[in-house]
Parts: sequence; structure tokens; C-alpha cells
Amino acid sequence: MWERTKRGLKLSGKGNGAEGGGALSFVRGNLLVLIVSWALFNFAFALVFPYEALFMRELGASALIIGLLNALGQGLLLLSRVVGGYMADKYGRRDIIAWMTFGVAFSYLFYVFAPDWRLLIAGVVMHNICLLYQPALSAITAESIPPERRGLGYALANVIPSVPALFAPLLARELVRSFGLVNGMRLAYLLVVICGTLAADVRLIYLKETLSTKARIRARELLSEVKRSFAEMKTAWALMPKQLKIVTLMLLISALEEPMFHLFLSLYAIDVVGITEVDWALMAIIWSSVSLLAGIPLGRAVDIMGRRKALIIAYAIWLPPSLYLLFCHSFLEMAIIMVFFSIGGALFSPAIQALEADLSPKEARGRIMSLIGNLNLIAASASAAVAGALYDMEPRFPFIAALGLGIVTFSIILFFIKEPSERYE
Repeated sequence: MWERTKRGLKLSGKGNGAEGGGALSFVRGNLLVLIVSWALFNFAFALVFPYEALFMRELGASALIIGLLNALGQGLLLLSRVVGGYMADKYGRRDIIAWMTFGVAFSYLFYVFAPDWRLLIAGVVMHNICLLYQPALSAITAESIPPERRGLGYALANVIPSVPALFAPLLARELVRSFGLVNGMRLAYLLVVICGTLAADVRLIYLKETLSTKARIRARELLSEVKRSFAEMKTAWALMPKQLKIVTLMLLISALEEPMFHLFLSLYAIDVVGITEVDWALMAIIWSSVSLLAGIPLGRAVDIMGRRKALIIAYAIWLPPSLYLLFCHSFLEMAIIMVFFSIGGALFSPAIQALEADLSPKEARGRIMSLIGNLNLIAASASAAVAGALYDMEPRFPFIAALGLGIVTFSIILFFIKEPSERYE
């Protein structure tokens, strides 16, 4: 993606490859099922993401409307995660994941057939409601990897499914070149539906439940849980160490930056930089290739140099190209900017994840992580709408705002964030 992103039960080892076998013998069962389904989804989303904002605009959506659609999705995702976390622990993992995956896949039919942007609202609503399976997916992933091999397991779960996605933008480019932007994207979204349905079939047929429960879904319980979960946000804030509160504030400001790049970089590249719609897909290949190559080495570097220094270097890598973007007017310049954005993201993401874990007390980590994620969704939702209005006023305004927010975030890291002297397990 273009955004500069920051991605239970005790296992006995039996049937999970924890005992005996080679270093990768645990990649079987549920973990293998998930990796296969993620590979299908990653390919599909990499196919449509480079052109998504351009497609919406061709259907009549202004930059403000694009921002508002994103804000709607972020708000619904917040509610879905709250409900989904409760459902995952109350009713089990497998059925929620499998059936809601079908819902996610079918939500893209609205994109295939939409005569204008208004029908996309239904797709956004259906997609983000069905994503209530995300907490269950996180839980079943953790329960499918032996504890002593989780580092390697998560690395494989991130890297392997990303490999097919490297080639998706080339197919997207050919579809747009051959059929035009709108018809080419309709075909691309049809492929998303197909790949998503295959991923759902794989999960429905092969995924095994890891939490046995006979509880039945009751609407009244879900409503009560939503109210309780929002009340818990205040409690989680009180449980945060002071240093983690500063990190959370920094992340909130950083989250305001993301929609500006995530939503409008493709529009800006076409409208201002002068890159053709067809060639924009090549930027996706540059970004994802660098991320894939740099991800594991830079993740290891975070452990060597420390979290704070890694965050400082990440922003030192980001800020100059963020400024130069305002003056960029060629394909080569844009490609160089994307390389720097990708390297910065590959360093920032593991550094901030590690720092959050270091500073979170184990007994409150789940609530704290949930709070940070929910606050970031709220910030991103508000920022998306504002960024759309800014882009309609002047295409450079969202990126000027993002640069200013980046400088503020960088200053907080420099002057207020410290390397943890002690880390929670």
C-alpha cells in the first residue's frame, strides 16, 4: 500500500510442528491455510489499490467524497473490531473468519457494477462490517504458531503472501492500458471477488477451530459489549506508563498523516507530477519490492540500534522526500521518492511495534493495544475527510499538511521519547 504504515490458548505442539522436524516444519495446518488465503488476498488488493482513488474519481467522486468514503470505512472498522474481539473470544474463531471472508469478497461486487460513486457506499459499509473477523484472525494466527517460533512464524506470514503481490500491479497496468481505467478496474475488482471467494473457500474447508465453545450469538450481549469496550478505553489509558502515553500521542499525530498519502498520492502523481495512469502501477512495484527486500534486514536492525534511534532514522529518511514531493515533476523523481518512503516504512513499522510491546505491561497489553489501534482509527477517519477538502482546494495542501505533521512527530521522538531502560516481557 502507499500509506506509510506502522500489520489465548497454549499450544501443546502436537499437530503444529512444534516437536521434531526442520526449522519450517511448523508451517502446516491452520498457519499454512492462512498463508495461502493471504497470498490470494494480497495479490487481489495489490491489483486494485494503485488505481482505487483514480477509479473513484472517474465514477464522479471528488477528493472530498473520496476522503469521506474512507472516513466512513474507518469508523465502521472501529466498531467492527470492538464487536469482533468479543465474538472471537465468546463464539470461536473459525466460523466467523470463514463466513465473513465471503462477505469481504462479495463486497467488491459493488465496485464491479457501480454506475457512479454512490453505490460504492454500500461496498464500503459491507466490507468494513465483515472485517469484524480481524480479531479472530489475529487470535487464530497466534494459536497456530508454536510460542518458541513466533518470530519466524510471523515473518513468514508477512513475507510469503507478499511475493505474488509483487506482480499484481503489472497485470493492473495491462488491464488499464487495454480496457481503459474504468473498465480495466471493473475487471480487476472482479478478480478481487474471485480471489476473495477462493480464500474464503480455503478457510471454510481447511481451517480448524482453536477455541471450542457452545455459546450462541445474542444481539443484546453484543450491544452490551460495545458499551463496555468503549468504557475500557478510559481504563486502558490510566494503565499506560507515562512514556507510552507520549508514544501514543506521537502515533495519533502520525496517523493523521497516513490518509493524505494513502488516498491522494495517486491523484497527485497524475494531476501534478505528470505520471500517466498506466505507468502509476510501476510505482506500486517499486514500493512493494523495496519493502519486501528491506523488511527483514531492517527489522533485525531495530533490535541492534534500539527503538528510538530507528524511529529517528525512519523520519530522517521520510521528511526530505516528503518536502521534495512538492517540487517533483518526473517519473524518475517520483520513483526515487517511493524508494525512500518504502525504506522509511520498513524501519518505522517494526520499531514502533517493538516499542509499544516494550512499554506495555503484560497484564494490560491487550487493552492498551486495542486503545492505541482505536485512537489511530479515529484520527485517520477525521484526517481523511479533511485531506479530501484540502485536495479539492489545492492538490499540494494535503502533502504540505502531512509534512508539517511529520516535523511535529519527529520533534516528539527527538525530545520526548526515550529508549526503554527496562522492557516488559
